Amino acid sequence: MPGALRTNIVSQTYLGGSDNPFAKTRAVLDMTKGWEIMKAVTYGTDYLRENSQAFLPLEPREDYDAYLSRVNRAVFSPYTQRLIRAATGLILRKPITVLGDPYWTDVFVKDVDGCGSDLDEYARRSLICALTYGHSNTLVDFPAPKGARNLAEERQQNRRPYWIEIDPSKICGWRLDREVNYGKLIQVRISEQAVVADGEFGEKVYDQIRVIEPGKYRIYRKKETTKDMYTQDNTYAGNFESPANEQDYEIVESGDFSLGEIPLVTVYSGKTDTMTSKPPLLDIAHLNLAHFQRQADLIHSLHVASQPLLVMEGWDDQTKDTAISVNYAMATQPGNKIYYVEPAASAFEAQSAEIQELQLQMATLGISTLSQQKFVAESADARRLDRVDTNSMLSMVSLDLEQKMQKAFNLSADYLGLEPPEIKISRDFDIDRLIGQDITALTSLFDQNVIDREEFRDILVQGEVLPNANEAQSD
Repeated sequence: MPGALRTNIVSQTYLGGSDNPFAKTRAVLDMTKGWEIMKAVTYGTDYLRENSQAFLPLEPREDYDAYLSRVNRAVFSPYTQRLIRAATGLILRKPITVLGDPYWTDVFVKDVDGCGSDLDEYARRSLICALTYGHSNTLVDFPAPKGARNLAEERQQNRRPYWIEIDPSKICGWRLDREVNYGKLIQVRISEQAVVADGEFGEKVYDQIRVIEPGKYRIYRKKETTKDMYTQDNTYAGNFESPANEQDYEIVESGDFSLGEIPLVTVYSGKTDTMTSKPPLLDIAHLNLAHFQRQADLIHSLHVASQPLLVMEGWDDQTKDTAISVNYAMATQPGNKIYYVEPAASAFEAQSAEIQELQLQMATLGISTLSQQKFVAESADARRLDRVDTNSMLSMVSLDLEQKMQKAFNLSADYLGLEPPEIKISRDFDIDRLIGQDITALTSLFDQNVIDREEFRDILVQGEVLPNANEAQSD
């Protein structure tokens, strides 16, 4: 009837039940497709061989033993992974500057995660994750108090904030405040595995979900079952299927914390919305997988072609005493022929050309600073134009990393009641080292009083001929 309210549901935005803490939202499932591709190109050869049916499928009517032989000879070339690590090295090519209370500069930055990782190492891992999957997460946690009456006693107990890396795939879902302060995170669910001591030497591993809301948290754990704990060889199987009903999980812990917000910090490299992103190098990853497949075909073809086939025309195939060796000759009846059949070398040129084309495409789509870096004379304008797009992307990621690391420090400071430090990440991505003729020209300008001593020194520092005074002092 006209004006009637339509109640049919087009789709659900979750998988696993609306009241199930283990349910995964549609946004997470959509991002998983790209994450699987990025996981393949970063985990490399072993991962691709283990999942060969997806990335190197069985050909029609191909013998399975021959297929396994083809898979075991396939080797992955890690172009995408090298690009990610090189981009990370450019962004963090200089140490992160931290200015503030000696507690931050002398203590905290040397161990930000409670596992001995300093700030630069932690930032490097966070950035690699963000460039790989589109974003990375850091949870700022603080141990529960154990009778400390003041900050000094807390430090004596080594009670301090610490940062926890949260892989994007471990986030099952979240909720945002869409009415007040659009995009504010008001709930997040993180999947974990809890290791609990069992007896004197054993342990049990449980799947659990940590639900965090402003000022409070809950932990839901799957109840123990014998079917999903260990395999026959006593290795944990990790069954993480969604429970069928609420009897399959229970709240094992809950509590409050002092912050009025969720202490989760997200660094983006390809943000599409709050907590959602697209891997910035996904297109290159697809090309990298295509390169892997074509290279696997070529390696297999060369292996087969390297063993030419002996053809004996008119020979009785029932003869049992035939011997083929370099020390033997073979006599045949008139009209019979014996020869080897092998493919022409030109048969592999098309495959080789396609592989080279894929390599060229990956280099073209890669970061121009990495693929076109030169240490020869080149005009400054040419270098700027060549790197403008790259620096825009690197600057965006670097700025977001700086802002989110600053937020993580702010949350840590709120836990402690201290003034947070100020951090700075250099955005000097261009490795514009001055060469001999540049220094000669600058020296001539200095001698002619075109530039003064301070300007001359600044140019030499920028060209990495002289060390930066601040970095020298910090060292």
